Order: sequence, then structure tokens, then C-alpha cells
Amino acid sequence: YALAASRGEVSGEVGRGTFIAGAEAHARGNRGVGSAAFVTLPEGTEIAMKAAFAPTVGQTDIMSRALAASMAEPRPAEEPFNVYLAPGGSPRHRAAAAQWLAHGDFAPGADDIVVCSGASQGILTAILATTAPGDIILAEELTYQAVTQQAALMGRRIVGVKIDDEGIVPDALARAAKEHAPAALFIVPNLQNPTSAVMSEERRKEIAEIARAHEIAIIEDDVYGALLTDRPPPIACFAPEISYFVTSLAKTLGAGLRIGFLVPPRQMLDRARAIQYGFGQTVPPLMAELAATLVEDGEARMLCGLMRAEVAERHRMTKEALSGYALRQNDASLYAWVELPDTWRAHHFVEAARAKGLAIAAGDDFMVGRTDRTSRHIRLAIGQPATRDQLSDGLAIMRELLETGPLSTPLVA
Repeated sequence: YALAASRGEVSGEVGRGTFIAGAEAHARGNRGVGSAAFVTLPEGTEIAMKAAFAPTVGQTDIMSRALAASMAEPRPAEEPFNVYLAPGGSPRHRAAAAQWLAHGDFAPGADDIVVCSGASQGILTAILATTAPGDIILAEELTYQAVTQQAALMGRRIVGVKIDDEGIVPDALARAAKEHAPAALFIVPNLQNPTSAVMSEERRKEIAEIARAHEIAIIEDDVYGALLTDRPPPIACFAPEISYFVTSLAKTLGAGLRIGFLVPPRQMLDRARAIQYGFGQTVPPLMAELAATLVEDGEARMLCGLMRAEVAERHRMTKEALSGYALRQNDASLYAWVELPDTWRAHHFVEAARAKGLAIAAGDDFMVGRTDRTSRHIRLAIGQPATRDQLSDGLAIMRELLETGPLSTPLVA
């Protein structure tokens, strides 16, 4: 039921039951995959804690000033606003990207980077560069929902691999590699979505070696990495010849800043740019200018610091409000992974929360194939509420439902 609902094939009405979506929805081209927007909120919802958005820390004012300052400067002849940018971005945009990405031993050059319209475009580019229709892509057994949708739309199949407290398990990865002969591995080693796991450097090296031994391309999603104060080196450091490192500014500065960065293997740079061009997805110049200005002026680092402090405070509030219940948290993460009591199932809990005006995501939304560990988990996006007061109200609803159980709702009739 949860899977069908996530595909837009059924809908539930509290007190009435679950209904098959009207045929007219499918006539408009819905075929299940991607038919329901992940962040679309039910009508009447007052508090949203479903999408992993960065919290509000004054981005609008800061970005407005940066954009005004950028527009006031004389435009270089090679960067006019009345033409498309070259695939991969201009030299200035790529130089700013290199400045932003550098940490520890990871320091890609400007010529190594493809600027994208968000990380999703970077991931899709990597999928198309490394796989063909019919190929298998391995991923954590719980993972970012959009990747499974992208893979299905492009005729690829995702196979889940066992995870633990650090993320993907090396032995399980090696077995899956032998069994499925995959073309690629999609992995989120920093603040894994949805569990917030952070992979140790030692395990990153193991993953790199397994992928190299089995000739598997690595698509490394690091959209949350900049939120970590003690950020491990990416897997791309240990296997650069097969790694596609992807990140963006949306999770660290603000969801509306749709700029991402892809660092493919050097021998695949031209292919990555050609894929971007072929899909007509060159980066909007205005957005790229804003991102470069924020990085060059130091505003991006400052905003990221504000974000870390705000997220840490929201985790403190969450831990206090839901004390006594099993939570998995990392002070840098935009979400918490909540284990429900035995009396609840995730999809029932989501419906009960929706009836009270709270939108949250069930663990089932992140599963690859079938996995029992999602049936009693909720991902709580603590960054999405616009204010701490909204967060507090949402947590109060969560606490009430956890304490009263499903028998106090009309869902079990």
C-alpha cells in the first residue's frame, strides 16, 4: 500500500479507506514511477517535516544582496545573459566550485568539474555515463528515493545492499557484486539518507577497493557533506578513476539555490558534458552567477556555519521532545530516524500525522526492494519547518501519536 501510494496509484482517506487513483491520472501519462512529487503536501497540512530542506537562517536577505551586487557589476563579454552557458559551466563558475569543494586531500581543479542544475542532474548524468538500459545499479537498502525513480525511468534497475551503523556493508557489497555484475554503485557516505550514518575512512577505502576489483563505477552523493565539521575524505579520493562525486548547494545553503557540482573521472569529462548538453540542461547563468558570488565573497561558508548551528539546536529540541523513544540522530543531519513502538506501522503513523496536520515520510519511502527495517520507522525532516515554533508544534504531534498509539485514531476501524 505504501509503495502504491508513493507512486500515486492509490490514495487514502481517513475514516473511509484506500482507493485506486482515477484512470484519468494514468491517462495523463502517469505510469507509477515519479508520478507523485515527493515534497507535495496533502491538502490541509499545516506543518511539513517530510522533505530534507535546509532550515531558514536568513538566506533570502543574504542571497538578495549578493544577487543585486552581482548584477550591478559590468558583465564580461564572454558571459552575457543572452546566450546559454557552455556545458559544464564557465571558467569562473568552475573555479568557484573548486574553491567550495576543496577539503582535506580532496581538491579537484576547475577543469575537473561539471556545474549542474542541482545534484539530481549530476546523479542522472553519472547514471547515463556509467550504465546502459538493463544494467543494475547497487545502492544502500535504504536510499534517496529519486535515484530509484531516475533509474527506472532510464531502464536501469536498483538492487539494495545491506547497511549497518556506518552505511553499506563491505562483505554484502562484495557478494552483491558477484551475484548481480552491476555497472554502478550509488552511495551516500556522509549523513546517509535516511539514517544519518557517517562512513569511516577505513570503510571508504574498502568500498573503493571492492568497486575497483569488480569494475563498478561509484556514484558518490555528498549533498550533506559540507554540514559536517569533521568531514572525512570522499570515496573519490581512493578511486578517482571510477568515481563520480556529486554535491550541491541546496542542502547546505537553501533548497532554492539549484546549483550542483559533478566531478567525474578525468577521462569521462567530455562524455559528462555531452550528456548534459544532449539533455538541454546547461546551467541557468543567473543561478550560476549567484552561487559563484556567494562562494567568492565568503557568504556561502558563513551561511553553512549558521546552518550547522541551527540544525544542532533543532536536534536538541527533537531529542528533548521525543525523549524515551528510539531516535537515530547526528547533530549535522537535516533529519532524524525515528523507530516507532511495536503498536505502530509506518504508513498508519503517516496517515495519523496527516490527519493532525503534520506531513512526514515513512521508512518505506526509502526502501530498495523489500526490507523489514522500514516498517516501523519514520524520517523526520527537522530542517523543513520555517521556524523553531513550527518544529516544536510538529514534535508535539509526534509525541502525542507515539504516546496514544493507533487505537486512539480512526485509522483502525
